[in-house]
Amino acid sequence: MNKLNQLRSIIASLDETLVRALCNRARFRLNPGLYKDTTEGQSVAEIANLFGSAATIAGRAHIIRPVYVSKVLPMLCDPGEDADCRKCISTDSSCLNALVQRLNLSVHVAALKKEEIPEALRKPIELKDAERLEAAITNQAVENEVIKRTLDMAREQFGSNEVQERIAKMYMEWVIPVSRKIQVHDLLL
Repeated sequence: MNKLNQLRSIIASLDETLVRALCNRARFRLNPGLYKDTTEGQSVAEIANLFGSAATIAGRAHIIRPVYVSKVLPMLCDPGEDADCRKCISTDSSCLNALVQRLNLSVHVAALKKEEIPEALRKPIELKDAERLEAAITNQAVENEVIKRTLDMAREQFGSNEVQERIAKMYMEWVIPVSRKIQVHDLLL
């Protein structure tokens, strides 16, 4: 569990990188014409399973990119277009990279838990019960701390309550649930 605490520290560091990138991207409008939306309405569980099954960072980025375009950007940015979109593309690249790196640590968290399976996870893993396993790995105190930390970082970076709330919502509705489901996927392999 000491390794798990070390990973949590790394996750906090990656959250800082991701929040900084998201705040930079929030300075621009949505610019919907920049990217073709290729999402086929995949659920969080389907995305997590694909992410967990991908063997490379590039493969994982390929899986996350359509979701970033169709879910994250609309949550984060004001509608409309900017006159010069080059900076948007650059910040999108930074955001996508930070998001993939952040989610990638969920794979490592699951691997550490597999090395020494905590008692609370044994029965759900044995029964291949994804719902019970997700409930067992959910730590509301840790998740609340992540949300608080992201709000504080966004406040420092951007200063806008609206952007802070958008980033917190994105974490609550997307980053944390996908992280959990990636762990579930990998623990059930």
